[in-house]
Amino acid sequence: MTLARVSGTVVGTVRADGLKDARYLLVEDCDQAGKGRGEFLVALDLVGAARDQLVLLTQGSSCRWTDGTADRPMDTLVVAIVDAIDQGGRYVWKQV
Repeated sequence: MTLARVSGTVVGTVRADGLKDARYLLVEDCDQAGKGRGEFLVALDLVGAARDQLVLLTQGSSCRWTDGTADRPMDTLVVAIVDAIDQGGRYVWKQV
């Protein structure tokens, strides 16, 4: 799994994924403190994440294991919105 920050949305009116009402987000890979690394991905949002939120991504074949994405051409999914990250007994990220 990977941490990322939501940067925006990606809109495509003609798609081959077959998912009704799918919402795609532009996310930036980041470290545990939420600092961006300058690498961006497009991810299917399963949780309703908003701009600037820290999210947890899953990638690869496991993206096709959900009820809505089974046998669909998915590579990256947003599976959680991060509330806090504790590293060594100290919060390095906390949703405000």
